[in-house]
Amino acid sequence: MFFPSSATTGYRPTAPRVPTSPPRRPEPVRTPSPRRYAPPPKRSRSGGCLGGCFAALAVFFVIGVLAQGCDDSSDAGGPAPTGTAPACPGRIAAGLPGGDGARLVQAFRTNNKQITLCRTGSGTLYYYGEFSDGREKGIAMKAEATSKGYEARNGEYRYVVHGGFVTVYQSGSRIGQEKLTPEPSPS
Repeated sequence: MFFPSSATTGYRPTAPRVPTSPPRRPEPVRTPSPRRYAPPPKRSRSGGCLGGCFAALAVFFVIGVLAQGCDDSSDAGGPAPTGTAPACPGRIAAGLPGGDGARLVQAFRTNNKQITLCRTGSGTLYYYGEFSDGREKGIAMKAEATSKGYEARNGEYRYVVHGGFVTVYQSGSRIGQEKLTPEPSPS
């Protein structure tokens, strides 16, 4: 239980104090304004105008390569038959299936052989190989253009024209290689 205190003991209230000066207004709290991020100045790594020119050339090159990949005018990436390509020699065209109107793609010779690549009107590429002296009849084989040259097959034999040479394989083993000399057109 609580008992009130007497006037001589306990709590005595005091008179309120009167301030002598006006109360101070609290100063507003100042927070620093956020700084805006300014990226560092860009430095040209491309060499200025020269670098831009190289970049533009690279873009045009890539577009050109892609455009060639979309061209469906021929099989196996070889040139399409056109009226401007020279005609395949008559005696060779006669030995090709559907050889009427065949066009010469490329011709080569070695020390004793002649290799002629012709494309028929239907677009089929043929490799025609023969001895230069005509001692035997030549042989026509379907061929295909590769990223490095041309390739033809005859049973277990494979003929690869690449880098200025014709390489002959039998059952996967190399059995010969001869240096090629380009020729405008065989006779």
